[in-house]
Amino acid sequence: MHRKKIAFLATGGTIASVPGPEGLRPAFTEKEMLALLPELSDIAQIEGKLIMNIDSSNMQPEDWVTIARAVSDALFDFDGVVVSHGTDTMAYTAAALTYMLTYLKKPVVLTGAQKSIGEEKSDARKNLLDSFRVAASARPGVFVVFDGKVIFGDRASKMKTSSFDAFWSVNAPYAGKVCEGAIEWDEEALKAEGGRIAKVWNLIAERGGINPAEKEARPAVLYDRLDPGVLLVKLYPGIEPEVLLFAKEKGYRSVLIESFGAGGVTFRPPRNLLPAIRELVESGITVAVTTQVPFEGVDLTLYEVGVKALEAGVVSMGADTREAALAKLMLKCV
Repeated sequence: MHRKKIAFLATGGTIASVPGPEGLRPAFTEKEMLALLPELSDIAQIEGKLIMNIDSSNMQPEDWVTIARAVSDALFDFDGVVVSHGTDTMAYTAAALTYMLTYLKKPVVLTGAQKSIGEEKSDARKNLLDSFRVAASARPGVFVVFDGKVIFGDRASKMKTSSFDAFWSVNAPYAGKVCEGAIEWDEEALKAEGGRIAKVWNLIAERGGINPAEKEARPAVLYDRLDPGVLLVKLYPGIEPEVLLFAKEKGYRSVLIESFGAGGVTFRPPRNLLPAIRELVESGITVAVTTQVPFEGVDLTLYEVGVKALEAGVVSMGADTREAALAKLMLKCV
């Protein structure tokens, strides 16, 4: 039987942290982490590389490009890739990689931990072992593997700050679960979510972002045209229209509005947001709407407060997570 080769790309995070004079900070290298898990040799042949060693609160969109390029390069020589990452922004990176690694033919797994790999009773060991099993499975896709759950990359969100079951799948079933070392896949979910993601890749190709002719020759066609000029605005009672117009003043290309409920956008005076939205749209700025509510997405056709926003020119992000919506806007695949 062919022994799978898996690339391990480390980026820092809690999983790699040690105590410092001002709190936990990433310090473990990829070699040091692998040395603490000798049983990984039973799963696959693993080669590691340290891409960066940062707290993921310091992760920037430009770092997604660095990670995506490293993953894309590794996929030529390896059967799968595991990326260790801090939990705080892992969902953003996973969503971005889902769209940047177009026509992906191999597994790419992101994981992290709520406790350092150097601590007793850490979840790092389980998460890494599970992740390498998924990476060796030959199932194509970007996945977040955490607490035994396999989550589609652009459906993951961090819901808890310290518990081991921190990541949940939003508006989609889990891709699978890892139980006692065995992976139980949800074939129906894999088919449905794979088709949904492929539509995003096709949109990128149609807009000239990639050459789709390359998809037969490559394990993934890299799309790395990223513009971080997106302003995320969370609505709250009392928000002034000038907050939205700040995007035009500072030259942002897109605005993502976290609306109320199913897509409520304030239009009642004296803080009617619709004129500001129209001004942004007419100036060429994309205005997209998601929701502050974690589950079930937006439906701007349901309430007057949503319909009026649609009439003003906003784009509905539907069932996308906040992280996925932001990544799509930065990658111009909306």
